[in-house]
Amino acid sequence: MQCVFVVLAALAPFARAQQADSPAAKTQKNAENPPLRPTAKPSATASPEQLQINPQELERLTKAADKVLNRIQSEENDLYLRLNYFEKPDRLNPNSYASKEEIAQWRGILQQFKEKHDLVTKLYADVGKDLDSELRNAGGNEEIVARFKKIIIDGFPWSTIEKKKNLIADFIDEHARLLAFYEKNWGAWTGTSDSNKAEFTSASAANIYKRLRLQILNTSQEIEKEYKEMSE
Repeated sequence: MQCVFVVLAALAPFARAQQADSPAAKTQKNAENPPLRPTAKPSATASPEQLQINPQELERLTKAADKVLNRIQSEENDLYLRLNYFEKPDRLNPNSYASKEEIAQWRGILQQFKEKHDLVTKLYADVGKDLDSELRNAGGNEEIVARFKKIIIDGFPWSTIEKKKNLIADFIDEHARLLAFYEKNWGAWTGTSDSNKAEFTSASAANIYKRLRLQILNTSQEIEKEYKEMSE
């Protein structure tokens, strides 16, 4: 995957906004490009001078933000790799499983995938709190932290992240049902000329398999579309 979040690019408007607030800046703002507003009210004594940030402070705060974003990126990459394991054609072919014990092993791998998905979901949910903590630890005051955090959070493709989250949850549920189906119907299939499919002796089992397989393939395509959106 390409890097989803480029912190320095996201923070460039912040640096420009700080410069725009300096005493030397023009007092007439461009109506089409108003300065970024903080999420929290400035204190009664706040002044443009107090909102300035020098390059050293910007670097320090950027590194603090990177700690949060890099963890999300790392865990997201791990989640995507686990997704890839289940997108392989072998997972949709019951002939690729040598025994019921192997099905049980893949159930365990699927559970690990789910736990990773839950972790990534929590990291996104907690990103505001985590950024607030790291930025304050880096020495940012309340006003700068609020501005800095808002710019970063506004840069997340939240609608895409939400769609991806729900699709992966569906994908995991569909694979759980497929594994349960394999176990229940163990040995009730044969190979076909297509190495990625199986043929069932029961028409009912064949229909269930066809439906589950198609659901998983469609969900996988939708997930990949959302990841593509996140990486552009």
